[in-house]
Amino acid sequence: MTSLWEGEVAVWRGRYRCRSCGYSIQGYADPDLDESGFLPLTLERALEVGKLLPYRQGSDLLERWGVRLSKTRLARLDERFNTVQAAQGLAHLQTLAEHPLARRQDRSRTWILEMDGKFVPVHTAQGRVYQEVKTAVLYKMRCPNERYYFSSLERVEGFSRGVHGLLRHAGVYQEDILVGVSDGAKWIEGLMGDLGVQQHILDVFHASTYLETVMLALRWDDPKRMTTRQSLLRGQLNVQTWLNLLPTQTFSDETVRKAVQYLQQQSLLGHTDYPAFRARGLEVIGSGQIEGANKAVIGARLNVCGAHWTVLGANGMVFARAERVSERPITHFHTIRQLAFGQAA
Repeated sequence: MTSLWEGEVAVWRGRYRCRSCGYSIQGYADPDLDESGFLPLTLERALEVGKLLPYRQGSDLLERWGVRLSKTRLARLDERFNTVQAAQGLAHLQTLAEHPLARRQDRSRTWILEMDGKFVPVHTAQGRVYQEVKTAVLYKMRCPNERYYFSSLERVEGFSRGVHGLLRHAGVYQEDILVGVSDGAKWIEGLMGDLGVQQHILDVFHASTYLETVMLALRWDDPKRMTTRQSLLRGQLNVQTWLNLLPTQTFSDETVRKAVQYLQQQSLLGHTDYPAFRARGLEVIGSGQIEGANKAVIGARLNVCGAHWTVLGANGMVFARAERVSERPITHFHTIRQLAFGQAA
C-alpha cells in the first residue's frame, strides 16, 4: 500500500518469516519503488527541475507544486542519478563503438558533426579549477532539428569512443557522408580524422573573426570590411584566394601575424574553400548548433553564479543535459533510477 504526501512515499512494510529456519525479511509492497523515498513520477519531475534550474530555485518551485524537498537533498538526489546515468551512458556508447557501422543499400545521407569545448569551474583537491567540457552535436544536413548530443569531461581518448558510439546510436551507415564543422582546434582536428570525416570545414564565423583582425590591420574602412565579411559568411569567399590577393607585407603586431598564419594553415588543409563546399551541396558551413549547445546546454546550467561542482557532479550534469535535448536518449530513466537508488527492499 502506498500513499503520496508532498511528493514523498509512505509505504507499509510486511514482515515475512520462514517457518523452518526462522529467517525473516521486510519488503515494500510495491516492487516498482526505490530507496529515494519518492514515487517514480515525482522523482522524475524533481530530477528534471534539478537539471533545468539552480537547486535553490528548483527547491522553491517544487515546494509550490507540493513537493517538499530541500536544496541540499535535491542536489544529492540529482548528482547521484546523473553520475550513474553518465557512467552507464558512456559505457553503452563505448560498447556500440566496438561494432562496425551498419550498411545501407539505398542512397547515402549527409551528416553534420560539430564539436567544441567549453571550460566550466570545478572543485578538485588542488582547489577551484576550470576543466573543458567536450561536446559533439550530430544531425542530418537537411534535418537540423533532429540532433544527437554527447557531452563529457572525459579526455580526448574517452570522448572519441563516446562519439564513435554516438554515430552508431544515431544510425549513421557506412555509405553515409560525414562532414565536420569546428573552430579548428588541434584535438578536434585529430578526432575528425579518427572518425572518418570526409570533409572538415572551418566554422565560417570563426574564420570571420581572424579575417576582421587582418582587415583592421590593413586599415580598411567600415563599408569595405562589412562587404568582405558578408561575402565570407554567405560562403562566397575562398580564404586562400583572398590571402593571395593581399599586398605582400610583414605585420608588426603579433596578433595579426598569428591571424594570418592561422588562416593560411586552415586553407592549406582545405578547410576554407567555402564556394567549393557550396557547389558540392554542403549547406552547413557555420557551427551554430554547437555554439548554441555550449550556451544553452552547458553554460546556462554549469556557469551560473554561485554554483559549486565536483568533477563527478559536473560530468554527470553535462551528460544528463545533453541527453535531455537529444533526439533519442541513450539511457532509460527507470533503469538508471534502480541502479542509482536501489530497489526498495
